Amino acid sequence: MENRKPSYYAILTAPVRYDKRLTPNAKILYAEITSLTNQLGFCYASNRYFEDLYKVSTQSINSWLKQLQEFGYIQRHLYRDEGTKEILNRYITISEEPIKENLNRPIQDFFKDNTKQLIQKSNNLKKEKKEKEKMFNANPRKK
Repeated sequence: MENRKPSYYAILTAPVRYDKRLTPNAKILYAEITSLTNQLGFCYASNRYFEDLYKVSTQSINSWLKQLQEFGYIQRHLYRDEGTKEILNRYITISEEPIKENLNRPIQDFFKDNTKQLIQKSNNLKKEKKEKEKMFNANPRKK
């Protein structure tokens, strides 16, 4: 029988892509989870599925999932048997808004004025334009 793979696209959002706290493989796993959640709104793939897909250990998959959950990019929902506490199902959903980095910093640290750089750039452009005009006026083209 033919081996079927999902044909859904994967999304790697900018916050995940540029989060230096995540390992590159955790980012790829996030993209895979977005692909699998595209159809039903949640991912029900097991660790074994991800292990076989990426040819890595259970420990690696658990580590990547832990990173994604810890930094607020995914949520894991476990459903256990009430008597034995055995995990019956696990569903992974994509978090709407991930946790922001360094929320306790004052706002002025995030948004410093950039007017000095803009003024310097503006003055430099005017200066360059005047220099180009001088050069063209000094060497007019002959017809």
